Amino acid sequence: MLNVGGIVLTPVLAFALIRWGIPRSGLETSGLFVRISRILFLSLVVASGIIFLQLLANSALLVGQALIEPLGSFGFIGGFISQLGDVLNMITPAVIALAGGAVVGSPLSSLGQRISDRYSIRSVKIINFLLSAIAGALLFILIGALINWFYQINDPLKIYGWPGGAGALIGLLLALRSNPKDSIPIGSSLYAITRTILNAIRSIEPLVMVIVFAVWVGIGPFAGVLALGLHTIAALAKLYSEQVESIMSGPLEAVQATGANRLQTIVYAVVPQIIPPYISFTMYRWDINVRMSTIIGFAGGGGIGFLLQQNINLLDYRAASAQMLAIAIVVASMDYISSTLRKRFV
Repeated sequence: MLNVGGIVLTPVLAFALIRWGIPRSGLETSGLFVRISRILFLSLVVASGIIFLQLLANSALLVGQALIEPLGSFGFIGGFISQLGDVLNMITPAVIALAGGAVVGSPLSSLGQRISDRYSIRSVKIINFLLSAIAGALLFILIGALINWFYQINDPLKIYGWPGGAGALIGLLLALRSNPKDSIPIGSSLYAITRTILNAIRSIEPLVMVIVFAVWVGIGPFAGVLALGLHTIAALAKLYSEQVESIMSGPLEAVQATGANRLQTIVYAVVPQIIPPYISFTMYRWDINVRMSTIIGFAGGGGIGFLLQQNINLLDYRAASAQMLAIAIVVASMDYISSTLRKRFV
């Protein structure tokens, strides 16, 4: 009961805090106390979002495990809900890390710029060498820990020693090539790295992904959901990013002319331009996933495709024809629903 109450109340609280923390008018003047209060309230929004994820994950685990026995032959639905709770528990630390990095990154960036402006080139170069070596070592140690999670090497020297040394060396080499007084385009670097990772994910077909996930989590609908979900994230990220890059600059200049800050410009000038195409892209990808789910079932992704393959192998063509008819009805219905929603909202 507490989980349900928390799931209902935390989004309401976060919405109220966002409405107060982001002023609608860019011309209003705010004192130092009000600005600090808004920063604290926006930090509470991030914390409430993390709490919401944790409560939702615990509720999914409890509800899924409670539904397995009562549903009988449909108990896989309860197992699927429970596995979704496990996935949410897995991604919550990543969300916390991203939120913490966003909160800490801005003041550290300002601190680094002050150090660069205040000290001499030699001092800044020494600091740059040290920080680059530490950053490279930490990055490669994280990669080694990830590899150890997959392959269970359990050798500290191979997991932490060699990757840390190689990362520190690469960081020093990169620091040698850079000018210590130059500002690093962090946003562009993150954009390039993220886009490269998503391009690599998108180049792998969902049929190959479902085979990997079937080995990882077992044959069933959860493996199919993971395969389609990962490929969908990579595909939609490309479409979303291209849409953001092609927005009109007129509304941006108009909102900035009122004195709006960067966050207000995004909320009131960027978001209204991207919502209609985002809805259209999402519906289009949903339509693709409905069709792909049948093929995913043939490769171990569960669902009606897996049942259809079983009936064809057993020469039970009557049941196979009924399932093919059900697939055709579902695909046609989803196509009609998606086209109706696109006409109404886009």
